[in-house]
Amino acid sequence: MTGRLRPHHVLVCLLLGGHIGGVLAKTRVPDLPRWQVLEFEQRAFWATAASRVELTPAGPEQSRWLLHADSSVADNSEQITLLLAARNGAVLQRERLSHGNEEQRYKLYDYRTDSILRERREPRGQAAAPPREWPLSSRREIDYPEAAHATAITADYALLPLADRFNAGDAQSAEILVHTDLNFYRVRMSRGHGITVDADFQIIGGEHVAGQRATQSVTLQVTPVGTQQDEPDFSLLGLYGRITILFDEATGLPLQLRGTAPRLGAAHINLRAVQMRDDLTWGGRLQDGSIDQRATPQPATPQPATPQPATPDPAR
Repeated sequence: MTGRLRPHHVLVCLLLGGHIGGVLAKTRVPDLPRWQVLEFEQRAFWATAASRVELTPAGPEQSRWLLHADSSVADNSEQITLLLAARNGAVLQRERLSHGNEEQRYKLYDYRTDSILRERREPRGQAAAPPREWPLSSRREIDYPEAAHATAITADYALLPLADRFNAGDAQSAEILVHTDLNFYRVRMSRGHGITVDADFQIIGGEHVAGQRATQSVTLQVTPVGTQQDEPDFSLLGLYGRITILFDEATGLPLQLRGTAPRLGAAHINLRAVQMRDDLTWGGRLQDGSIDQRATPQPATPQPATPQPATPDPAR
């Protein structure tokens, strides 16, 4: 069952001199990002954190998008599927299958007009059956916060394509709400100063890229909305707190995410592979066939290893 687009999902509030802008909320169906698949990874002495995110159209008109995400660290993993309104990133339906400590849980969130229907299922001896057919362990309705009347609600992984869209625009800031399990958060995007990072990733079906890259940064400032119904649980690729996404200045690819990881403190996770929708020649080839010199990789400089972030706790 697919959730309906709620009336107050019409606009995402953009703070641009007090005016409502059109960076995240589009009057037409926006184009998909140039990337189709992003793969991130960070290794440390005790485990490897990895996430794969794929974004595809949910139909021929591309008014809805499907986002599939797979994340893992150590023995914990999660698989996420999001049905999104392409125009503003509002989540219409979300599925989460988690594995950890020999436990499995499946959760379905249906974003209806007046509330969110949340169902949780556990295998209980029926692990071979599809998760949607596992025995129901709980069902509840979650009320939307008052702030949802003015701002769209999305999910954490959808912040990647939304930040991509924001980075490509010219607004100085934008806001959107994020629903986790029982909690809601306000995420404010703003522009910052980019830094030079050492890239090292594979273009799937193409070349390997390694070298210094100039970046543009988008910072995500996260604050709770209303009374929290559960312990703090916001994260993006295992990072929480103030998160910075560093986009390649020449191509717009997200090269690195920086934030705070549980028990580790400051951490980052790097782009390791990307599948493009078009034929990107990594010399920064422009549409007229000329070469954008900004996209030419420079020799890499050594960087100290940074502990990896943990993925969200599968026990949620």
